[in-house]
Amino acid sequence: MITSLVITEFFRLLFHSKFTIRMPKTVPDGIVKSFKALVPALIILLGVGLFQTLLTVLAETSLHQLIFDTIQKPIQSLSNSLPAALIIAFLNHFLWFFGLHGTNILGPILDSTYLPLIEKNQQLFAHGTSAFDVPYIVTKPFFDSYVFLGGSGATIALLIAIFISVKIKQYRTIANLSAPAGIFNINEPVLFGLPIVLNPMLLIPFILTPIVLTLSSYFAISLGFVPKTVAILPWTTPPLISGYLVTGGHISGVILQLINLTIAVLLYLPFIKSAEKALLKANPITEGE
Repeated sequence: MITSLVITEFFRLLFHSKFTIRMPKTVPDGIVKSFKALVPALIILLGVGLFQTLLTVLAETSLHQLIFDTIQKPIQSLSNSLPAALIIAFLNHFLWFFGLHGTNILGPILDSTYLPLIEKNQQLFAHGTSAFDVPYIVTKPFFDSYVFLGGSGATIALLIAIFISVKIKQYRTIANLSAPAGIFNINEPVLFGLPIVLNPMLLIPFILTPIVLTLSSYFAISLGFVPKTVAILPWTTPPLISGYLVTGGHISGVILQLINLTIAVLLYLPFIKSAEKALLKANPITEGE
């Protein structure tokens, strides 16, 4: 990405400079532009080729490796930290609250920084390293398996909280319809049906719950109670199954998911009860439904 941005800007500058082939005014515009681009393109090709040759001969590396070592590695090092994980958890759900697909918007960041980390964990695990001893705690499966339980906001816990404490038919109907998809981490029905989006009554638990789950998961893994993630799973893998598989077949991953699920339910319970009371106050007729 960095190379493409730099090269494109350099090409633009050359294209509008004097280092181009000038054609008579009678020549069609399309042909003029084609010839005008020849010299800038040639300069860029020769320049990049020469630079790559010098890197190979003098430094025994490549342009891509140089960019990776100077930029990507520090970013990956930062991304494996707890503050970075908390920022990701907050931003994802802050965007979702306004109806913006936080996971897709942050996808390029998550994929470029966290996928290489899980791939490294995978490689080491495949060569005999214990899942406890691989280097990276925060990976993409870390979020998918321990934080996004039932989808962004750990909304499967919200559905459980509704089944436990809510009596009005409106909420219970939405929960019943959303539960089958929620098992597979698809939660748009509850996000837009309850709704959570633009609902101030549920803003705090929707953002707070993933942050708390990020903290509990990070400390459980860093203290050695749970192995690190060593497998890339489809994000639709149901909770509990994913906890077992993502740790390379360790039951403690399932236990951590159960603990996180319990925490999330407890966080959602008082807020969904408050939302129910507010709905009953605004629409008393729903009390008997």
